[in-house]
Amino acid sequence: MNEAVGNPAQDPDWESPAAVTLGKKVIEKDAKRGYIRASFEADDSFLNRGGRIFGGFLSAMLDGLCGHAVRLTHDEPGTPQVTLELKTSFVGRADKGTLIGEGWVRHRGRSIAFAEGELRNENGDLIAKASATFKIGR
Repeated sequence: MNEAVGNPAQDPDWESPAAVTLGKKVIEKDAKRGYIRASFEADDSFLNRGGRIFGGFLSAMLDGLCGHAVRLTHDEPGTPQVTLELKTSFVGRADKGTLIGEGWVRHRGRSIAFAEGELRNENGDLIAKASATFKIGR
């Protein structure tokens, strides 16, 4: 029996409901480098009172990119991990539309990993960046 069918976390291409809600589409991934590039679609439901993308959505996108980059480095599919810390810096104007993000692993140990990520608009302008720490395993 294919374990991926019974347990979605075993399938390397499975996306969480949260990632689907954020409109995530994987563009490129490299497990050897611990690298992911993906797009997100932010529509009117992502906007704050000022008409910009709510910072919590940007943080969620960056958390997902960093986490996905770390997940790519696991020897065993479905290895549990949890975000211990996420620092987000909002550096540019975040308008609705397509955002392109990258996430990469800076350092990976046996039980802790450090990752970084960036989000840019379609013009390539930096919108937000993050650094994250993950606990790996139970």
